[in-house]
Amino acid sequence: MTTLYPQMVDAINPTIGELPNSPFGLSYHSMVNDLPEYAEIGERLRAIRVGFSEMSQKAWAQKNGFSVTQYNNWEKGTRRIPIDAAERLSDTYGLTLDAIYRGRLDGLSEKARNVF
Repeated sequence: MTTLYPQMVDAINPTIGELPNSPFGLSYHSMVNDLPEYAEIGERLRAIRVGFSEMSQKAWAQKNGFSVTQYNNWEKGTRRIPIDAAERLSDTYGLTLDAIYRGRLDGLSEKARNVF
């Protein structure tokens, strides 16, 4: 007969008082924070679109070769813009990947800096 014991609580990563990260991408932080995971990147993408044009999301996405739904998800922050798409924006508008992903404005032209 096998004796059943409760799971051991890891001293380094306790589970009491917080939820551990799950394989489904949910964590205590994501449940408490209502903002989409990539909201800051999305805000920067919106600033780029508005700063460089007066186009709608649809027109902007089509002009830059993105799917409208895809771009909408990036700008809302529900999905992260892939590197190749961010590089396309960087090359076209004189931006850096650091500006798009991290908000760092070092090395940008005055015009690009004013967008943010």
